[in-house]
Amino acid sequence: MKTCRKGVAGTAMAFRVVLLVVSLAQVVVAIRDASCPRICQQNAYGEPVCGSDGVIYSNICELKKKTCGKGIKLSTDPGLCQRHAGSKCDHKCTSEKDPVCGTDGRTYLNRCMLQVEICRLGIGLSHLGPCNNISAHRENCPVDCRQAPQDGPICGSDGNVYKSTCQMKLLTCGQGVVKTNKKYCQTTRHCRESCWRNARPACGSDGKVYTNVCKMKSKNCGKHVFEVPMAYCAGQERTSQGGGCPLGCTGEVEKPTCGSDGYIYRSECELKMLNCGNIRRVVKVDFDKCKNRLNKCLKTKCSSDSDPVCGTDARTYTNECQLNLATCVKGVQFAHLGNCTQLKEDHCPNDCDNNVDEEPVCGSDGNVYRSHCHLKKETCGQLVIEVPLQHCRTTASCNEQCSDERNFVCGSDNKIYRSECEMKRDNCGKHIFVVPMKRCIAGFLFRGCQKICPTYYDPVCGTDNMTYSNTCFLEIENCRSRSLVTMKNMGTCTEPINDIPKNYLY
Repeated sequence: MKTCRKGVAGTAMAFRVVLLVVSLAQVVVAIRDASCPRICQQNAYGEPVCGSDGVIYSNICELKKKTCGKGIKLSTDPGLCQRHAGSKCDHKCTSEKDPVCGTDGRTYLNRCMLQVEICRLGIGLSHLGPCNNISAHRENCPVDCRQAPQDGPICGSDGNVYKSTCQMKLLTCGQGVVKTNKKYCQTTRHCRESCWRNARPACGSDGKVYTNVCKMKSKNCGKHVFEVPMAYCAGQERTSQGGGCPLGCTGEVEKPTCGSDGYIYRSECELKMLNCGNIRRVVKVDFDKCKNRLNKCLKTKCSSDSDPVCGTDARTYTNECQLNLATCVKGVQFAHLGNCTQLKEDHCPNDCDNNVDEEPVCGSDGNVYRSHCHLKKETCGQLVIEVPLQHCRTTASCNEQCSDERNFVCGSDNKIYRSECEMKRDNCGKHIFVVPMKRCIAGFLFRGCQKICPTYYDPVCGTDNMTYSNTCFLEIENCRSRSLVTMKNMGTCTEPINDIPKNYLY
């Protein structure tokens, strides 16, 4: 009888242990699931990434979602997802339609699909948007857009925003610019954004008060409108006490002030100016409540490199790091590139035909203009200013110091350049991109078996059991051997590939 009771007790104990283990496992799974994203919004998580498992994912969110609990992280080795490093070029790409053009002249469904081909072939990104199968210099360009449909704003593959497709073709005639996703241009990336019902009033540089910053940007699709202190909209927005917002704090003694929102301000005046119009009233409190924040923020060390940016407090910061420090201390956000401007428009020129200065300039709205005069004329009333060239897509390489290394590329202007760097530098402000080398050498007559081969790595095995970097080098050997060496299989001779991947659309 005792033996029977002991057996029952032992069984009960074992059952409790099993229940405990199951409960712990459920807790671990719950914790793991809580840290993993369940849904990844399209267009919101950046470029394709390489996981430490050697697999290509659409973005960082997809990596976390699909490898939840497996210990997979971002690869620290950029070459891990390259075929020459042994990668199988496996991928976890979505079917999102966001066409991009590769340097092989083929259009891919999205950046992730192109990244797979970059892994396999070693090609590169030619430009955003689909490939234009017509040579850029043979484009049919409009001569007038007065009767054309106003289907804009349009985000072009050159990074500029245009009022319509017709205007894009008119202003970029011969450059092969195509329409791309709005998320790739500065003033259109928030056009279709779904805004939360967050009632934090924001004053726009156009002098209007918006429900929040998100609404301000989405309602001004294609325009350069940024947040400024509520003082600029003081004529429309009044505080609960009936007085207007402080119009500025010039001349105020700077005395660090702790707000009830946990932020630290330069003075009590700045506290009132930056929180004017806020539904939740922010008042001065004892500074001891902000000491932890101050200690945390002061750990950020910034350089003195000059690349000015303007904050939403209408102050110019030396560089982005200095602005990030201000964000930490008092919640100031990024307003625009360059120095803060007076919130009133200067004289706008009516004509730039006699303008001597024809150097391209980069605007704080992300667009490139033919000259400073054209910038002022075309953005009249939007407070756009000139910023360093590296901040715009077609001027980013204007001052680049290119190496002497020879890595010949064919440009969309049908010219051969020593490198992609030189191609972009020599065409400052223009949308010139890499196209297949065969377009540039189509008219060349080569003597013997010598010809220029592309540098991408897409190995093939010859019937001589030798591995060639790509079919071009095999063709040279075939020519030299008088057709004795042909292709045996795709891939290296030790690792043949039977199926040829097809990730491109056309």
